[in-house]
Amino acid sequence: MSDVTNASSLPVHFDPALVEEAVLRAMAGHAEERAFRRARDRLYVLPEGETRERAFAELHAQWFARLGLGEPVYAALGEFPLLADACVQCVVARALTRCDEGADLLVDDRAGETARRTAVIRLCATAFEAPQALLATLRAELQHVADMVDPAFGYDPELPQVDGGPSSAQLLRDRYRALWNASVAGRLMRRGLLTDELVAEARRAFAAAFPMLGGEGEEAFERFFRLDRPTHAALLAFAIAPRPHGEAASLIEGGRCPLCRFPTYVPEPEPERLPADIVERIAADFPTWQPRRGLCRQCADLYRARALSAAALATLPGDAGRAG
Repeated sequence: MSDVTNASSLPVHFDPALVEEAVLRAMAGHAEERAFRRARDRLYVLPEGETRERAFAELHAQWFARLGLGEPVYAALGEFPLLADACVQCVVARALTRCDEGADLLVDDRAGETARRTAVIRLCATAFEAPQALLATLRAELQHVADMVDPAFGYDPELPQVDGGPSSAQLLRDRYRALWNASVAGRLMRRGLLTDELVAEARRAFAAAFPMLGGEGEEAFERFFRLDRPTHAALLAFAIAPRPHGEAASLIEGGRCPLCRFPTYVPEPEPERLPADIVERIAADFPTWQPRRGLCRQCADLYRARALSAAALATLPGDAGRAG
């Protein structure tokens, strides 16, 4: 990794291969391209090996700084002083594709309590060609990393196990990410650090992750968008059991029935109005269940059918009726 002149208090180390590609792309057609090429060509007279590689890395780092290609990185890091306090360095690595771009936190806890945290940014060289767009993206990415190191947020990289296998686990991750992104977008927007386009993107992702909220989805998005002090626990609780604001923990479309545990988009519409005998039968099988928790229409129909069967059986004469 190469060090480039840094205005941030957090040491920043760039991948030399990333720096080289970014500089070569920036110099194509540049007014100083000829001067750069002459300086670069002179290095080929050096013997092959470590000396030549170091010379090329130093030249590219100099031009990287001269062209100001790293300024979006430094500017974004400077807006999150918590990272400088909590991390020992920032590493800017090369992403293979645009889908691999982003920021993360690496923790080396081999030294026990003296854990060493590293903020990692992964970028493609093409990202440096649009500095304003890069700055906006880095702000959103680094806000996530700042949350990770903030004790008040209480981040835990391991989400809890859920019923339903890998598909349900992925669904939980998608919901949690959409909630976190909504919170990040809101905080950055209030600081004047985010574009309308990225806010709209967060809104679309939220709607896609919570289709079961229907018309209540916009209100739910705004609730997390306006959070100034989000916590990992609050985001996770809603991701596990999404529901409109103020609504009791009842079953909604897309949730899991507390009886059969299958996802359902057809919950019983008014479980509080189920006849007392049906409620008693359900509670006999599921002692912790209460009508406010809801249930799917299929389970409700099953218990209604059992009640009808018992009632019909009771009308039969003799031993047959008493058998019910």
